[in-house]
Amino acid sequence: MNLNEFIEASFEKEHEFLAEAVGDLTTEEQVWRAGPEANNINWILWHMTRVEDMWIQFFIKKETEIWERDGWHEKFGLPTRDNGFEHTPEQVAAFPTLDLKELLNYGESVRSATLEYLRSLSPSDFEEVPRERRPEMSVGQIFRQIVGEFYQHQGHISYLKGLARSGAI
Repeated sequence: MNLNEFIEASFEKEHEFLAEAVGDLTTEEQVWRAGPEANNINWILWHMTRVEDMWIQFFIKKETEIWERDGWHEKFGLPTRDNGFEHTPEQVAAFPTLDLKELLNYGESVRSATLEYLRSLSPSDFEEVPRERRPEMSVGQIFRQIVGEFYQHQGHISYLKGLARSGAI
């Protein structure tokens, strides 16, 4: 198994976990917050997808993000450049309830583009630094960041779902 295959397999496994976690969510569970400082599943899922889109399309490839290119920002009524970084608890509380199916469709579009790009990479491509102002973020480091962050956030989603279903709502 080469690095490309390992990353792709990591994405596939994460996607399986995520599909299981969100497949039967109610809208109430999707937007429930464990406390005033906590993010909800709706926001986390949006943030995860926006971050992947930003890192691959904008940061590495220097292209328009799928969010903007394909009109997802208009469909959801949200800004083109927002991805949730540094959102306050108040911003999370005010975040709109997104249609889960549409949010997952956006995620599929982003993941498809990510995998297409990943499959095109040679071993030396992972060493490239796409932005001089961020020399610590090589293509390989960015993929490590995405995989790590996605497993972390997928765990958050599963935990929140469990809390919500335990009677916390």
